[in-house]
Amino acid sequence: MQWRNVTIAVALIVVVAMGLVYFSETNGHLRGEPVKELLLPYTKSSDTEKKMVALALIGNYNETRQIAALWSSLYWGFTWAAAVLGALSGLILKLESFLSDDKIRKDIAALFTVTAAIMITVSTGGDFQRKWRTNRAAAAQIEQLGYDFASKNGDQAGTYLTKLSSILMQRHLSIIGMPEEGEVRQRAASSPMIQRQGGN
Repeated sequence: MQWRNVTIAVALIVVVAMGLVYFSETNGHLRGEPVKELLLPYTKSSDTEKKMVALALIGNYNETRQIAALWSSLYWGFTWAAAVLGALSGLILKLESFLSDDKIRKDIAALFTVTAAIMITVSTGGDFQRKWRTNRAAAAQIEQLGYDFASKNGDQAGTYLTKLSSILMQRHLSIIGMPEEGEVRQRAASSPMIQRQGGN
């Protein structure tokens, strides 16, 4: 019974931590409402190209912000839950009034410590922080692109699809840990082999 209660307590700590972070992030989506309101009229435009671009900007912005909120909740949820569990593991060992049985107290403390270590390992190994930051940065770039599109009344709408495609590609490359296109070209240009070939 005691072990079941401990397991439930651990699960609640993790769920509450992740829930708080997730809702705090989703509330932050309100900061993107102005750009969506600016783009909304273009989604009803008779100009097919402008309509397509506006829909693409809004859709990708919403998706990227939601993904950023998800990774943020996972990263910070795991981080805070691990910190709480680590602190509780030390506290339980000191509070003899909590449990009179020393073996049980040590077992619970060990369980909390191991759980915290696993959470940190999963968060680090899964690159939760990098994925959160990458999506957050991409969302900011798309938001800026939306403002630029609206400020120019959608002129040369097709060019914005190219810019949007570049932002999304950079996001994907960053998520999987590959260098961005510009960095790849820079490395290739500085390669000794390529320089020798150019000299020939």
